[in-house]
Amino acid sequence: MANYIKLQWSNSCDLGGIYYQAGYSNKLYFDTNVGKPEYEEETEEEYNGDGVLISTFQRLVKIYKMQVVCPEYVADALKLLPMHDNISITFLNGQYSGVIRNVKVDVSWEDITDDCLATVDISFQQDDQVVKTNCCVPL
Repeated sequence: MANYIKLQWSNSCDLGGIYYQAGYSNKLYFDTNVGKPEYEEETEEEYNGDGVLISTFQRLVKIYKMQVVCPEYVADALKLLPMHDNISITFLNGQYSGVIRNVKVDVSWEDITDDCLATVDISFQQDDQVVKTNCCVPL
């Protein structure tokens, strides 16, 4: 299982008929990769006293993406993923394990499989955004 990705999620309260308060956690393994990220940039600007427009705040957020092909019951479970408050990803090759946030899930159906399998696109963020302000912050 060297190249598999593990998604694990739970919720602090019961959700959708699932009794999470007893410690239940969902866990799925996928033979896929995370790749082709998108980048969101946010900039705030103001004019200084000389009328020159300067950046006062800049943020760069990397949005990771992965795609899986799965049956309907797995697509159902993944579609509920954004409603959970504890979501983590683990790369089983040892590269990374951590919490993910701002999860989005899109489901489409494969025509070549008589609609038996869904293509599920999952995007998410991690806490690796870069922020720049006009005040220096020491590492």
